[in-house]
Amino acid sequence: MRPVWTPARKALVAAAAVSGLALFYVGVFQIGWVERLACPAFGSGCESVALSRFSWPFGLADGLLGAAFCGIVCALAQLPGRNAGIALVALAAVWLVLNAAGVVQMARLGAFCFWCVVAAALSIPIFALSIASAREEPARGGGGEQPG
Repeated sequence: MRPVWTPARKALVAAAAVSGLALFYVGVFQIGWVERLACPAFGSGCESVALSRFSWPFGLADGLLGAAFCGIVCALAQLPGRNAGIALVALAAVWLVLNAAGVVQMARLGAFCFWCVVAAALSIPIFALSIASAREEPARGGGGEQPG
């Protein structure tokens, strides 16, 4: 059974992919693969945030963890079925909470990361689109066709 590529599902994958790419960029800076982190609108805030203590949960670069999380959301969005939809909504809810916590931490630090703010802003439509995708009725084959 293949996924039904509705507009909501396409937008969900696009938003999660953009969020994941933004965080991957932060992550490769955090592990030293990129020397400088461009920071539109926030000056040196991106590097300050990326190198802060709260950006290394469990000793891991949170940019790479976030990129992986977004990849999982993209993968789940391609799976049909009710259980996949429930898992997608649950992960999107966790993603929204994690990003809200990140924004609070940036505010406490007094510095903001453009890429992290983009990911945080996209977590809202990711959550809404995951709900819309989970509610969508899957396409049904006519004439008693077996899924293949």
